[in-house]
Amino acid sequence: MDGRARSVWLPRRGERLAPAVSGLLLALSFPPLHPLVLPFVGLVPFALWVLALPSDPPGRQAALRGGAVFGSVYFGVLLYWILFALIWYTKLAIVAFVATLGVLVGMTMVFAGLLHYGLHSLRAPLWLLLPVTWTALEWIRGHLPSTLAFPWLGLGSSLTGFPELVGIAEIVGSRGVTFWIVLINAMLAVLVVQFRDRRPWVRQAVLVSALLALPMGWGVWRANTLETRPVGRVAVVQPNIAERLKLDGAVGRDSTFGALDRLLSGVEPGSADLVVLPEVVLTLFPKADRFSPEMDRVQVYSRELGVPIVFGGLGFEGTDSTGLMPYNSAFVMNPQGLTEFQYDKRYLVPLAERAPFLPTKIVGLSQYFGAYGIGEGWPLVSVDEASFGVLICYESAYPEASRALRLEGADVLLNITNDAWYGREPMYARTTALWQHPAHMVMRAIENRVGVARSANTGISLFVDPVGHIYSSTSLFQEDIRIAEVRTSDVVTFYTRTGDWVGPACAIAAFFLLLTSTWTVCSLDRPRVVV
Repeated sequence: MDGRARSVWLPRRGERLAPAVSGLLLALSFPPLHPLVLPFVGLVPFALWVLALPSDPPGRQAALRGGAVFGSVYFGVLLYWILFALIWYTKLAIVAFVATLGVLVGMTMVFAGLLHYGLHSLRAPLWLLLPVTWTALEWIRGHLPSTLAFPWLGLGSSLTGFPELVGIAEIVGSRGVTFWIVLINAMLAVLVVQFRDRRPWVRQAVLVSALLALPMGWGVWRANTLETRPVGRVAVVQPNIAERLKLDGAVGRDSTFGALDRLLSGVEPGSADLVVLPEVVLTLFPKADRFSPEMDRVQVYSRELGVPIVFGGLGFEGTDSTGLMPYNSAFVMNPQGLTEFQYDKRYLVPLAERAPFLPTKIVGLSQYFGAYGIGEGWPLVSVDEASFGVLICYESAYPEASRALRLEGADVLLNITNDAWYGREPMYARTTALWQHPAHMVMRAIENRVGVARSANTGISLFVDPVGHIYSSTSLFQEDIRIAEVRTSDVVTFYTRTGDWVGPACAIAAFFLLLTSTWTVCSLDRPRVVV
């Protein structure tokens, strides 16, 4: 590539500030900060910048370059933890971070290009084009093939700190909330243009206020009128085993049993109806004969407490675990022994659990590249008259997983996870992912109006009610156990019945916008931009 070709893709003066500001504002919108205002204004600088670009080819190239700046800042700040947290375990974290950032930056360039095409070639209104293109690419990001999908933190999740205000998620899902947030951004950008150009703006201001207040008001009303019922008392256990110990096989298991001995010995029999342990709390195959001594110890816990125990381990097919493809699985131990229940994780973490497109025989040779199997079915855990659905770790980011369990009849969602990957105990070694990850379960609770219990190895373990309120949560990197009553609702929400219809609709609309703009771009002579 010669110097001239390189210069086409290097951001120029005037192409960096507005995209970078938007990227930073949106990145700061998510946990642990949870600022209420930023999600609604973060895209305004970028939208105004694209709107002011010329409609000729240099303008389109500028939009793409600005999209690269925006994506680099947004996803670089939002997902820095991929590099910062995992570099302690493997230098492949560099590859994972660069590859992830490269794909996501490419998608923001497509977003910027679509926005420029729609505004300057199709004369599409900004208030419609911005939410459609943003939501479309968010949906596509969550539906890429071969475990490339990465639905982590859609923009709708930025408001999970204010669950009453996003009650519309039970109707439109998390991507519908994203559409609403971006719509407000677009309407504010239009308001800025009208005010700047000394055009009538009062009507626009009233419209923005109504679009902001009405969904929020409905959500507050819904939160105050939603009927819930108790399901039972659940104990979530946080053994707090550092990942370096868990990776050390027998040493990790000994440390885990030591923590469980201390925590479970303090639980009064009859104080809980179900005990939940984290993802792969024991790095072993529970159904393999050679691990029966360890399973006997888990059975003792269940027998002494008199309740079932849901716990994470490794599953396998067939009769012998040796040399077979493992599964990241959940099991149930009751006082009589290990039950037949086994849920195998269906949505796997790219690279860590499943390398996209590569045969498992190749990736299985590496200690850090996963060759895990993909599970099937949505089995439920039955305790008395209640049903519990299990989500393992990253599956909390997939709305369709929680919805499928709710449709199967789950009264409560159990999220078992090992967030020790996301940081270490010293404050400087903690990453924002430790707060980002639990936010997904708040949105899942609202979408399906269902209760949630979350057991995380190093925290944060917590409970969520059907309104989205977090309660009885633990502190990070502390050995702990919390017992609380879990509540649910008997509501089968519109979202639960119909699924995500906003995301696919936006993806289809964006696709046709791109086709139409491609057909018409050569025939339009500097058209007027419609705002």
